[in-house]
Amino acid sequence: MRAPRNLPFLLTVYLIAGSIVIVACAVIYNNSLIRKMNAQSDRTTVMFSRFVAVELANTKIGDEKRNNFIREARGTLDVPYVITDAGGRPVTWSQIGIEALSLPGDYGRLLNFDPASPKDPVLARVLDKMRAFDRINPPIPIKMGETQIVLHYGASALSRELAIAPYVQLGVLVIFALFGFLGFRALKTGEQRSIWIGMAKETAHQLGTPLSSIMGWLSLMREEMASAPSSEKIALAVDELSIDIDRLSKISERFSKIGSAPKLELQEFAPIVEETVAYFERRRPSLKINSTITTDIEELPLIRCSRELIGWVLENMIKNALDAIAGDEGKIHIECRMNEKDKRIELRFSDNGKGMSPGVRKRIFSPGFTTKSRGWGLGLSLVKRIVEDIHGGSIRVLQTQPGKGTTFLVTLPVD
Repeated sequence: MRAPRNLPFLLTVYLIAGSIVIVACAVIYNNSLIRKMNAQSDRTTVMFSRFVAVELANTKIGDEKRNNFIREARGTLDVPYVITDAGGRPVTWSQIGIEALSLPGDYGRLLNFDPASPKDPVLARVLDKMRAFDRINPPIPIKMGETQIVLHYGASALSRELAIAPYVQLGVLVIFALFGFLGFRALKTGEQRSIWIGMAKETAHQLGTPLSSIMGWLSLMREEMASAPSSEKIALAVDELSIDIDRLSKISERFSKIGSAPKLELQEFAPIVEETVAYFERRRPSLKINSTITTDIEELPLIRCSRELIGWVLENMIKNALDAIAGDEGKIHIECRMNEKDKRIELRFSDNGKGMSPGVRKRIFSPGFTTKSRGWGLGLSLVKRIVEDIHGGSIRVLQTQPGKGTTFLVTLPVD
């Protein structure tokens, strides 16, 4: 049985979907445990608080053994609470950040305290805490004969930690998913880049052998022309053939530099632009190009670049503009300016072609994407790599509109 052609894609989807399902199940299970633990913590808090409150109500002033027992029990209860009498006067409290009263004289402060008009600053703070607890949990009245006290309690430390646990889990899940996505994207990009580099180097290798052979035959033709008279057309054809062979040699050299770190040297930028435009102007009759290419280049400083690769960028941009022009009245304009503020050279490639839709504009630099019926869709992606990765510049679509043309902006840094 043959494996499906899209097996790698299916495996990737299986692993991603499986990871998401496993993590989701773990989160759901943990949240269920958290809810149960939270409920158990609340029940324990209420029962333990009721116990302390009852013990306190049955304890007489001066009963040191019972008071010590209550203090120990209160210390083990990690729950903030305030116990008041039937009139709303605080009797005792714990874990609220206010030191409990312990001296016999302090109990007189409790008995003389009026909740309706709190004048004691310490007890007034206790009263504020009690009201805050009542907004979280309903107070619990405890009646013992004719005596009644009321328990006001807040959330325990465990309950507070459990309350934020789902958000911590969600944050961990988001971080995990983010790093997973970035890692997968980096692997995918690295894989694509390796494929491009391999194709480029293999192309350069394959071009090398026939080019060497053609150069040998061209040299032989020149020797024959030197020994015997030939027509001007043949001589012109040989000259043009020599130019094209030099061009192919440059292209082969460009492909060989993809994937390696080319040597960047200080160059005059304007001659590179003019040389590229002149090449297309000479080829207009053979390429049946009726469009015009104009330039507007101001005086520019030297930039550190690879002449071959920058020439390749310009060629691809011009070819892209020519492909976008449908009619015979196509116009391509190249403008070069120095941005003194950002210390960058700015190139604007404008054409009056068919323009791009918003969907095409988003994907125009993606490897393999093309709007043409033929082509690999690598031209602008290679341009982006050369400009940004190798030369530290930038390229983007400055403006475009279907039926009204496109303008690309390329920037290159100046030392």
